[in-house]
Amino acid sequence: MKRLLILYILCLISVCAYANVSITAQAPDVVAVDEQFRLQFTVNSQSVTSVSNLPDIPGFEVLYGPSRSTSYSMQIINGKQSQNSSTTYSYVLMATKTGTYTLPKLTVVVGGKSYTSNAVQVKVLANSNASSSHSHSSSQPSVVKSPASTSISNKDLFIAVTANKNEVYEQEPVLLTYRVYSRVNLTELRGNMPDLKGFMVKEIPLPQQKSFSVDTFNGENYYTTVWSQYLMFPQQSGKLTIPKIKFDGVVVVSNPNIDLIDAFFNGTSSSVRQRKTIIAPSLDIKVKPLPEGPADFSGGVGSFTIKAKAKNATLKQNETLDIQVSISGSGNVDLIKAPKVEFPSDFDTYDPKMTNSTKLTSSNMNGSLVIDYLAVPKNKGHYTIPGIKLIYFDTQSRDYKTIQTGPIEVEVLKGEKNIYADKQREILAKSDIRFIKTGDVKLSQKADVFWNTPVYWLLYVVGLILLGMVLYVVNHRMSVKGDSILMRRQGANRLAIRRLKKAQQLQKKNQADAFYDEMLNALNGFVADKLNITISELSKERVAAELADANVSQELCDSYLRLLDNCEFMRYAGGADKNLQMDEIYHQGLNIISLLDAAIKRKK
Repeated sequence: MKRLLILYILCLISVCAYANVSITAQAPDVVAVDEQFRLQFTVNSQSVTSVSNLPDIPGFEVLYGPSRSTSYSMQIINGKQSQNSSTTYSYVLMATKTGTYTLPKLTVVVGGKSYTSNAVQVKVLANSNASSSHSHSSSQPSVVKSPASTSISNKDLFIAVTANKNEVYEQEPVLLTYRVYSRVNLTELRGNMPDLKGFMVKEIPLPQQKSFSVDTFNGENYYTTVWSQYLMFPQQSGKLTIPKIKFDGVVVVSNPNIDLIDAFFNGTSSSVRQRKTIIAPSLDIKVKPLPEGPADFSGGVGSFTIKAKAKNATLKQNETLDIQVSISGSGNVDLIKAPKVEFPSDFDTYDPKMTNSTKLTSSNMNGSLVIDYLAVPKNKGHYTIPGIKLIYFDTQSRDYKTIQTGPIEVEVLKGEKNIYADKQREILAKSDIRFIKTGDVKLSQKADVFWNTPVYWLLYVVGLILLGMVLYVVNHRMSVKGDSILMRRQGANRLAIRRLKKAQQLQKKNQADAFYDEMLNALNGFVADKLNITISELSKERVAAELADANVSQELCDSYLRLLDNCEFMRYAGGADKNLQMDEIYHQGLNIISLLDAAIKRKK
């Protein structure tokens, strides 16, 4: 049983190994006549038991082969072991005739089962003076300039400028291509497209890492690649010129002053970097004006289709209807104007919203333009929106084409009343031009509703009276403010009350000296303002005389003067009675100021 189990496991392993067997053929894509190259067939197994013979290949000569080589590798990563083994059969061929050929397939037998390789296609170019007749295993023919030469001519490195069309209509796309041809070791190249007048230019994205292939130009083999491409849409007619462009390149060439053996042992470089300026030539494009077209021409040039649908074909009054129109195709998609949609008169419309999505290709600009039309129905009912029409210039037929969508059916149900919208429509209706009546019309002058009526004249008189009263009050206030003596007397009360309040606060804080100072200021200040006496001229004799002249009784005048004496005495005298009499002094002062204010009359 153990022997049978081991034999079963070995058979299973061998079957699994053979299950993934494959054979791959490899050869250069392009070679030159008389150039030797290697054709290889790789089998991912070392258990090859039989190989078919390679038949005669038209256009090629088999110089050597087959030679067999095997390889084996094993890896252990994170404790996981993997093994790889392969067998390679190699042939050395030489091309003898130009053309494109498909090399024959090779069949091998592994584990009793036959496996056939893939087909390989090889392009054979004519030999040139720059081609090398020596054998090499590179994937491209030898077209690189001899390392011993440091002179780089415009024939060794140049840029060709081509356009897919030299005569176009306005807005018709033109593909502009800058292709590099090189027979030297070009390592760097820089150049930017200038701003072009008369064109809308879009650059076609290309890989940053350029891949060179071999091609023949004027009987010579070159490494070549497309360096940049632009899709241009002419915006005006006439002869438009793409100007020359300056490119700065770097080429690696051999240094003739360095000996190769010395460079090897001394560690110096046997090559130098040489800068090369390349001028891409100018190119003229003839742009023809578009033929005279319809008034509602959309501006589109190319080939387009149009679709339309209602995103909500059933809705209620005052809800928003969304009609979505999609225009797709190739051409100047993002320059197309929104077509007109004929909404019923019962719909309020808004400006359309446009969204475009485009993609550049090597021949045109493809994409779509989505336009959303929003409208609000005012009344319920069934409505039909006519087909939406798009007129564009077709670049294939060289004529205008009209495409149209089908009609759109919309069902509007009864909804809630929009008071605000109704009010807006009412205002708009009143400001709009009204219907012109026809036939016999009787005209009569409309009577004045307010002008020249009794109410009008009554309001006119009342207005004059009010105006006079306002002018009187204003003049009186201005005259009062102009009388400084009167203003001082009227303000005496307010100032005295403010000082008495301050004195009361000082009394509560038991600040006797400050209290009596403030009381003296209140009494003297009040009398000075009322009698229009300056503080410097204020004396008891002057105050007594002025109070008597103001018709103040002698008793009140004596009371005022005694209160002044008491305040002065308490201010400068010592003793405990100073604090006890503050309340009595305060009330006496408040009473006397009130009596004086009532008794003093304005002097005539």
